[in-house]
Amino acid sequence: MPVTMSEEERTCGAELAASSEVPDAIGALMRHVSSNLEAHADWVGTGTDAARREHDAMLVVANSYRAIADAADGAAAVMRSFRDLEPAPHDGASFDRTGFVSWMKTKIDLQKRLAAMLVEHAAASEKALANLD
Repeated sequence: MPVTMSEEERTCGAELAASSEVPDAIGALMRHVSSNLEAHADWVGTGTDAARREHDAMLVVANSYRAIADAADGAAAVMRSFRDLEPAPHDGASFDRTGFVSWMKTKIDLQKRLAAMLVEHAAASEKALANLD
């Protein structure tokens, strides 16, 4: 039997569009970090073998971060493009509630771990910034 959404529930397309804020934020952070890595590469220069290796390493990582940012931006744009996706009935009989609950619990754990890690990194960045004064 098809399951229909109540009027107060968002459509799946609207949920995708609303969730685009996550890849948007990831993309902004990764792009910002990549610009700092590039500045660090310029700062260390290429005057010695060690400097050249560090310079090149910073640029490789910066390019990888920029690729993450580009992929996140692309995902966010696609997600927003589905904002007006027509609601479709979902087959309640095929819904794996146990599997979904397990998946959701893992997602929540991963989100909390990422959030805690970002807070720790932000605190370390604040400390580094304070030490510049």
